[in-house]
Amino acid sequence: VHDQSASGQTLFIEPQAVVVLNNDLRQLEVDEQTEITRILQELSSRAAEHYAGIMNNQELLVKLDFINAKGRLALRMGAEKPTISTGLPGSAARNGSAGGSGVLQLKKARHPLIDPKKVVPIDITIGQSSDAPDGNGWNALIITGPNTGGKTVTLKTCGLLAMMAQTGLHIPAMEGSLVPIYEDIFADIGDEQSIEQSLSTFSSHMTNIVHICEEARPGTLVLVDELGAGTDPLEGAALAISILEDLIDKGAQVLATTHYTELKKYALTKPGVQNASMQFDVETLSPTYKLIVGIPGRSNAFEISKKLGLAPELIDKARTLMESGEMEFEDVIGAIEADRKAAEAERDEATLLNVEMKKLREEAAAERKRIDKERDRILNEARAEARAMVEEAEDFSQDIREELKELAKLESMGERTRKFDNSRRKIKDAAGRYKDKYTKEINDNPVRIEDVKVGDWVKVVSMQQNGEVQSLPDNKGDLTVKIGNLKVKVKAEDLMILPDGRAKKKAASLDNAKKNRSQYGSLYRSKSQSVSVQTDVRGQQAEEALDHVTKYIDDAFMAGLKEVTIVHGRGEGILMKVIRDELKRNKHVKSFRRGGYNEGGDGVTIVVLK
Repeated sequence: VHDQSASGQTLFIEPQAVVVLNNDLRQLEVDEQTEITRILQELSSRAAEHYAGIMNNQELLVKLDFINAKGRLALRMGAEKPTISTGLPGSAARNGSAGGSGVLQLKKARHPLIDPKKVVPIDITIGQSSDAPDGNGWNALIITGPNTGGKTVTLKTCGLLAMMAQTGLHIPAMEGSLVPIYEDIFADIGDEQSIEQSLSTFSSHMTNIVHICEEARPGTLVLVDELGAGTDPLEGAALAISILEDLIDKGAQVLATTHYTELKKYALTKPGVQNASMQFDVETLSPTYKLIVGIPGRSNAFEISKKLGLAPELIDKARTLMESGEMEFEDVIGAIEADRKAAEAERDEATLLNVEMKKLREEAAAERKRIDKERDRILNEARAEARAMVEEAEDFSQDIREELKELAKLESMGERTRKFDNSRRKIKDAAGRYKDKYTKEINDNPVRIEDVKVGDWVKVVSMQQNGEVQSLPDNKGDLTVKIGNLKVKVKAEDLMILPDGRAKKKAASLDNAKKNRSQYGSLYRSKSQSVSVQTDVRGQQAEEALDHVTKYIDDAFMAGLKEVTIVHGRGEGILMKVIRDELKRNKHVKSFRRGGYNEGGDGVTIVVLK
């Protein structure tokens, strides 16, 4: 009997046969556990022989796992490896002067706990840097701006990224960001007031500040939110300036946020201290979270209150209660902010124009390359075709010479005439094969037969050569023109009288006439070689510019130029008007137009000569 019920009416019994079986089962369970223990002891003793290798692998796996975790985190954050800034941060900062080679310079830094799709990157620099406006930099940055503008997030971003870099993590910032090695990072952020410890807001902050001031030294980074807040504004501002100067003198790098105007003014006048502000859109009552270094921010309390519906008379009364100097300072900050926005808009526009100009330049370069390639192809084809023509002509002339020798041997006049006509037909056919491959230049200004005089200096358009008229037209209308030592027969419509090429009727001797023609030829060649396709009259008086342009047009016409450019600039348009009025009256000018987009626009005039 093992047990009985509470009433005693029921007994719990175990038959004797079952008792034996249970005892056997229990003994087997004990034996099983003993065997398991023996096996584990044997395996453990075997593993103990490799204790050093196993522990070493464990340590390596922990390190590899940590490295892998850092890599995965960097990929998830889009982080980059920071550059470690050498030197102790703030080590040379004394008496408020900026110094030290340990620079904290974050480019497009992002707080890792903010949604990457919403976070606004910031650029911030503390320490000695070539990017600083004064060439030395600053060891204290005073950040101002409205509430909820992102000041505190900026402090936390700097502190967190500095700590991440010192633990071997990549940081969510652009490549090239500098991070020094800090010995200590102190922070007084948030409200630690405590009823239990009888601490007010001011007291809780001041307890932290006291500890920070005691421990501050070169190589420390101090982050203070709302420095001097929680007490009388005048006393708080004075206390904040005193604390700030003490921290700078001890060589610490400081980031502090504030609403005090006195601190803004202090940062404007104190070497080694710089203002910064968080941008705020008053129209939408929303912060942009953009950090602007070099410009103090405005609290925008009046503007925000007005947008939220506070009565205008209350706002006006508040303005009158403020000191005039404070109002003027806030107005100056507002004007600076407006100018900065305008400058940014102009910079963005200039950037877009620069991108567009680069694109146009690249397109023009590609087009020029294509044209050069096409030109080379055409020239190569022309040279090849010319060589083929010369070779064919040489072969053909050799054949003709052979046929002429054969003709000389023939005694029959009929046979000789037949073969001669056959040879002449071959010559005509050979000339006709290339007749349509080339186009003659069209003479836009042909002369009449009756206008041509013996001795005129003319241009044979079809041959692109200059020569002297030797005889009047014959019964076929052909004139004889001497080009160098060659005399050719040409039609009057193929001639163009050159400027000053009209023969002068003088009672001089033939030698004097030849001398005059020789002098003119030298003058013409000189003009052709020296006259530029462009002239510049910018800065000249109207009368001086007109004389210059008239002389230049004459020279360009004499040199045979077809198109020239006159650069007169834009200005008030006076010089452009008088020059274009003169061009309308000039007998050598066929037409003119303003310059194209890539030719100079309204600043130039393109002239087409007759």
